[in-house]
Amino acid sequence: MTRRSPLLLISLCALLAFSAYSRAEALGQARANHLNDLAQARANAQNGEEVVILGEGDNAFLGLSLQQRTATPQGAVLILHDQGHNPDWPVLLQQARTYLPDVGWNTLSIALPLVGGYATDAETTLNRIALALQRLNQDGQFNLVILGYGEGAYWAARYLSERLQPDQEIGYGLMMVNANTIEPDLPDLIGSLNIAILDWVSDDAPAALHAADNRRAAARRNQLERFTQIRDPGQASFYNQATPNRTTRRLWGWLRTRMAGREGEVRTVEE
Repeated sequence: MTRRSPLLLISLCALLAFSAYSRAEALGQARANHLNDLAQARANAQNGEEVVILGEGDNAFLGLSLQQRTATPQGAVLILHDQGHNPDWPVLLQQARTYLPDVGWNTLSIALPLVGGYATDAETTLNRIALALQRLNQDGQFNLVILGYGEGAYWAARYLSERLQPDQEIGYGLMMVNANTIEPDLPDLIGSLNIAILDWVSDDAPAALHAADNRRAAARRNQLERFTQIRDPGQASFYNQATPNRTTRRLWGWLRTRMAGREGEVRTVEE
């Protein structure tokens, strides 16, 4: 039997641990550098954009906020990006984020957590969504829509299914763009929601269409009268057109018909 020196085993374990730590540290630093560069670029832009930091300490994360630019404010849209993307990812997310303020909607796009291999931590992700919605409430926004792209659509639906209280349903809506097809519980999450939902599908791959069929079936089984699914394949050919492209305009159209805010009466109290 071959006997190994305890000192050698300890050295090998230490080397492996250091290597794993170094990779994780490098990934975390690259992520931090990327978000810092994004924040600096956005902060320098002369377009009325606000870079916000939500959370505290090690749990702090970045958001990009734009105020609506009309005389008839409608509400706010919280935007969740796809896995591996960022809060200003071209093309569709970026278009919606910057165009919707022109038609009365504040937008807040937040960075979702990224762990090695693009795996996300559920609790951290849901907490970030909660903090972002709290920020919008603090800004006086109570007509709220969560817009998710890809993996972000899954987290939007999961948050609303798990954390939305019944007495809050009247003030919330959900928009999903090319929702992730690998989350088996997404149809059930959608079926549990009693809110206005838009399910936008431009991916015409068989797996995407099958997943879309399952989401629509769940909505029908649960008699969700405010669920709308729109299939518009071939959108890639429109990505290079000037904003807003067809997808962005259809998102706005759905907001206008299903989630338009109402102006409240402003009264002045005289002493």
